[in-house]
Amino acid sequence: MVEDLFERCERRLGRYLVQMVRDRSLAEDLLQEAFCVALSSGSQLASARNQEAWLFGVARNLALQALRKRRRIQLALSRFPFSSHATDDSAEVVATRELLEALTLEDRSLVLLRYLHGFSAIELAEATGLTADAVRQRLSRARKRLVDAAETRPEGGPRWL
Repeated sequence: MVEDLFERCERRLGRYLVQMVRDRSLAEDLLQEAFCVALSSGSQLASARNQEAWLFGVARNLALQALRKRRRIQLALSRFPFSSHATDDSAEVVATRELLEALTLEDRSLVLLRYLHGFSAIELAEATGLTADAVRQRLSRARKRLVDAAETRPEGGPRWL
């Protein structure tokens, strides 16, 4: 059962985790951890109405934990006079990341799962423990924040939204 779920979800779940944590190595670790949780939580997985949504919910929680830990570490390191690492990302990717920074980690995860991975509000509700109405409301507010952030970007920036 878990093996079939793994085969169906591995690539999509891996992409989602990379999008969330922006670190391929960490995403691979989180992917493995998500499937370990699935293996050890057989009864919860078996009782889930949508096993993919349940698994994405597990991965979401693991990613949020990892990002919170990373932020605490970055805050501690920011007290030292090191320069930040530059990236070679395209202007569009950088602009997208900057816009997504306007969202909380939780809302960013909902936006990515809904619009890049195609989960419905009902599936996201099951994955997050929220109601479907609460998911829709959070997505609506997140879209407004993204539009507001896109409208206030500097002139000459990429126009992707």
